[in-house]
Amino acid sequence: MKAKTPTFRYIEWKTPDEMHFSSQQWNSELNFVQDEQRFFEDMLREYTIPIIESHLFTRIKELIEELSDSREELNNLQQQVKSHSNRLERLIDNVDEPKEGRIYRGEHKDIMKAVNNYLKTYKKLKKDMFSAVTQALKQQKQKRLLT
Repeated sequence: MKAKTPTFRYIEWKTPDEMHFSSQQWNSELNFVQDEQRFFEDMLREYTIPIIESHLFTRIKELIEELSDSREELNNLQQQVKSHSNRLERLIDNVDEPKEGRIYRGEHKDIMKAVNNYLKTYKKLKKDMFSAVTQALKQQKQKRLLT
């Protein structure tokens, strides 16, 4: 069964305060992801030897490349959210421009989709990284028990 892509029609009804709150939430989530990425880099440095000994180096290398790509995408999203939030202030100052408001709401919708898609793929990457490192540590533990 294929999951339906959600439609976000309610954005047309959002107030500037609600859109500002959404932008703050996105910013907070993306900052948390940035901290997590630093944790993953440290974790991979910490467990380098078990990873090499478990012959999962190629898989981990792929995951590191995905993490690097994810970091670049994160930086782009953070910049988009920041500029989007800054435009909201200008939009509030010029309340009499309905065309500008529609354009802004369209951008808000696009950024919301981009953030949601990013977080979805990032969660998969996070799960893959934990399972690969866990597998490497289990293999190292088994090796120690056998010797």
